[in-house]
Amino acid sequence: MSIKISDFTTLFGDTAVTEPAWTAETVTGAIRRIEKEHPGYSYSYATEIRCDAWECSRFMELKLVRGISTGITADEAYAAHRAERLDALLAELIHMPEDLGN
Repeated sequence: MSIKISDFTTLFGDTAVTEPAWTAETVTGAIRRIEKEHPGYSYSYATEIRCDAWECSRFMELKLVRGISTGITADEAYAAHRAERLDALLAELIHMPEDLGN
């Protein structure tokens, strides 16, 4: 997958065109920060995981029926949690508009 300058402009505004290296560094730094701050998860119960981040400790429910996963897996739930935290951090760092149509 390649990202074009026009994609950055859509997401981050004109700053991305004038300073693409800064934008790429900001995104990469944010990803590393989230990976460091949210290193993993633990099972609380068979149907629930908890983020191991000290300041987060968010609980995420997994839907199971008789021991068979009917919804998302623990890895998928945790990946979604990390993505949510990354979106919030990028919005804070880059001042992204609230609704990007996703």
